[in-house]
Amino acid sequence: MTLLYPIIIPLLYLIFALFKFNFQWRQRMAIVAAGLNFLAALRILFLVEGQGMQKIQMGAWPAPYGITMLADHFGAIMLLTAAFLYLLFTIYSIQAIDRKRRENGFYFFSFGVIMGVNGSFLAGDIFNLYVWFEVMLMSSFILMSFGNSRKQLEGSIKYLILNVISSFFFVAGIGLLYGKMGTLNMADLSQKIAASKESLAVINPALILIFVGFSIKSALFPFFFWLPASYHTPPPAITALFAALLTKVGIYSLIRFYSLYLYHDMGFWNPLILTFGVLSMVIGVFTATSQYDFSKVLSFHIISQIGYVVMALGFFTVAGLTGAIFFLVHNMLSKTLAYLVAGYVHQQKGTLSLKKLGDIYKEQPIWGILFLVAGFSLAGFPPLSGFVAKYLVLKAGIEAGYTTITIIALFVGLFTLFSMVKIWLEAFWKPMPELRPLQPRCHPPKSNAMLVSAVILGLAIVVMGSWAQPVIDFCGTAAQQLLSPEEYIRFVLDQK
Repeated sequence: MTLLYPIIIPLLYLIFALFKFNFQWRQRMAIVAAGLNFLAALRILFLVEGQGMQKIQMGAWPAPYGITMLADHFGAIMLLTAAFLYLLFTIYSIQAIDRKRRENGFYFFSFGVIMGVNGSFLAGDIFNLYVWFEVMLMSSFILMSFGNSRKQLEGSIKYLILNVISSFFFVAGIGLLYGKMGTLNMADLSQKIAASKESLAVINPALILIFVGFSIKSALFPFFFWLPASYHTPPPAITALFAALLTKVGIYSLIRFYSLYLYHDMGFWNPLILTFGVLSMVIGVFTATSQYDFSKVLSFHIISQIGYVVMALGFFTVAGLTGAIFFLVHNMLSKTLAYLVAGYVHQQKGTLSLKKLGDIYKEQPIWGILFLVAGFSLAGFPPLSGFVAKYLVLKAGIEAGYTTITIIALFVGLFTLFSMVKIWLEAFWKPMPELRPLQPRCHPPKSNAMLVSAVILGLAIVVMGSWAQPVIDFCGTAAQQLLSPEEYIRFVLDQK
């Protein structure tokens, strides 16, 4: 029953929010529900660490016939990271999101997003993974389109169209898979593919369709163009939620699929995965360096950082998968903090154009320090989480014999540093330009809740980098399970 709490808690809040309770009550209950969701995810992680994999069969139907909800080490750490970030985001939104949005369904749809994310991390069959993707898509589209600006509507339409196309590829692949293999349970499907490897040529078209669907949702090369065209249009606080969770669910699914199915045809999939990863890194970081909008720089870096994870997945070793999972968690934390800082800057100054900003460190040094934590972590500086993440990935690449790719990844890190220093110098350090189209606000809104969330997240990044070994060990166990899926299959199918 514990595995259902991350689904039940958001669902109960959605039901609660349908009633016309006082707005303050709905806001307080949102924080309570986000806290309970975090505690439920923490409980699941402790259960997985202490007792091993956890599962529940809905309606007592045995696998592979019933709906399986399952948490292993990989799913548990992703679930906890998402719940932690969502709790901080909910607290941050009290002052970062305008009252009109909060009164008109903001919390309702944000809980729809986290319910879809939680369901995706716990799904044990492909069709239910698709269902949770759609729950997440519908809620995130509403959040992105909240507002009355033309730019925001254009961004949300691009976001919707590309994600609908992604869903089409995904469901088409699911249909082909079910027609060929007669099952959609992840463990059962992996076992059947392993037992009849001559069928790889038959099922590869279905897997390609699903791979394209995941690549679009992850903003992986060459399907990334929708992300920078849409992520900068909503308020940065909402983009922080998207950057923390949405593309990461796509990457989680890609890693899960690679370890269960795609590795059976390494000759075809491995070069493809490595190529897409490297090109995502390079194109994302180079494009980011040419931008002069705070949010757009961060948006292109989402693409670049995703490339690191996919590249490490392509190594397909225990060290590589350990680095990929650690890097994924680090990036969720660091990228979210960068967007939280952007949200504060936008609220105080009314713009995110780097050419119109300046003197923020002089006015609010704590927010300048928080951006340095986020930016230097993304660039890979010690003692922050990004240093450990990049060290693990680069070390795994050298050990696996991918020296050229590792060198490319190292240079991408230098350009990441360049982008972060550029934001720091333009927005935080240089004097405020004298001629500005937007006048400074006389009475900027309070930001106590925003600061609390950002400080906690900054401390988490420092702690994860300074005391990384427990997280590395946990990620290592998750990597071993992914690399040898027999335990996963036996557990789901109740085989001895």
